[in-house]
Amino acid sequence: MKIGFVDHHLNNFHANKFLSLLHGPLADLGARVTLAWESDPVADAEGNEDWCGKNEIARAESAETVAATCDAVIILAPDNIEAHLELCRRVFPAGKPCMVDKFLAPTLTEAREIVSLAERYGMRLFSASSLRFAVESEAAISALDKRVTESFARGMGDWGGYGVHTLSLVLSAMGHDVVRVIDTGGPESASVTLDYGDRRGYVEVRSAENMWEALPWSFGYRADGRYVTGQIQDFDGFYANLMRRTVEFFQSGTSPITVDEMLKVVAILERTAESRKQGGVWLGV
Repeated sequence: MKIGFVDHHLNNFHANKFLSLLHGPLADLGARVTLAWESDPVADAEGNEDWCGKNEIARAESAETVAATCDAVIILAPDNIEAHLELCRRVFPAGKPCMVDKFLAPTLTEAREIVSLAERYGMRLFSASSLRFAVESEAAISALDKRVTESFARGMGDWGGYGVHTLSLVLSAMGHDVVRVIDTGGPESASVTLDYGDRRGYVEVRSAENMWEALPWSFGYRADGRYVTGQIQDFDGFYANLMRRTVEFFQSGTSPITVDEMLKVVAILERTAESRKQGGVWLGV
């Protein structure tokens, strides 16, 4: 299977990690990145702007060429979610299955337009945070034989671009049928309550200069009166799981997450940000 990368700038961690996994530990899946294109090239830490040359990947002249040539497309731009809609507009007309990195778009309006484009061109769509498939949380969820009645997740970064990772640790255990949200956090933090009607999940996301050392991702799931807790330590594991699910999706056409769930993620992120802007009030999702 020939996979194409379409990105805002290819010199980013996700492009490097996805490529190394697909061509390394996951090579037995038979999926290789053969073509790539970026809209706004930037140099890496060593000053090298040519990601394609460095990684021996053919550089396409356009996003449309990638979509027309490859069997499937991964739209990355993990640091530029605002670019997703325009990249989707260029890729989707080819009708190839597509994975959109992290989450669909920064607003529900744009996310719905992406879904509408996918429907118009009859193409299959998948989008998720890599933390949705964290090794530790998947193991905890599979070990529970009762309904999760409460959960929490703690993590790092800013809510708009990084909150989806911590949020996904709760959604993977409790589902996406959130009724309303509230964020009572401060300038450098988000303290979010997800109200499911009869259950609640709690998401804390904080930013700091030393956040990678001080604020590791952690979670807890309550079922049958007991809590199962854990900390995310296998980073290669959740990226590998995401790439494995992505290739399986490309091959089968079946996404592990429904389109409605993809849209709900964006809605939760957007409404939570609005809740904080309004001083911490409950908002329906």
